[in-house]
Amino acid sequence: MTKATPVNLTHTVTSAVRVLLGLLLLGMVALNVTNAICRYVFGVVLTGADEVLVFTMIWMVMVGMILATIDRRHIALDFLVTRAGPRQRVALAILHHAVLAGACAYAAIYCWSFVTRVAAIGQTSMALGVPMAIPHFALFVGFAGTTIASALLLATDVAALLRAKQPA
Repeated sequence: MTKATPVNLTHTVTSAVRVLLGLLLLGMVALNVTNAICRYVFGVVLTGADEVLVFTMIWMVMVGMILATIDRRHIALDFLVTRAGPRQRVALAILHHAVLAGACAYAAIYCWSFVTRVAAIGQTSMALGVPMAIPHFALFVGFAGTTIASALLLATDVAALLRAKQPA
């Protein structure tokens, strides 16, 4: 029996979220195919199908951004990293996570401000009447989650740099 650690818990949660995102994507493909068949074969329009697809994609991208950050699998230019030594790699990771955390925190604050304004005026989508605060809230969740993930990675990298043996 394996011991429950934060790393094991994080891996379990991220794996479950990935499965959920994969199932959502399959559902989106099925909805899109169904919509196309209904529209072009039967002349029937599935009202709101496009909205569901767009709103789901927004949520998937923003949750995926958090997962990519947690796994350190975000898009990066690794020209410097591949040519740096181990301590310099950690230092570059620290810089990267500090910038990412700052930028995402800034974006999260402004997304929250926008979501509260959209919710206050009660704006809804055209086809389904979905409160527009819901798809816009995905941006806040993505940026806030990425801020937290980046801050934790930053702390981990700083601790690793401090633990590393000093060069002789």
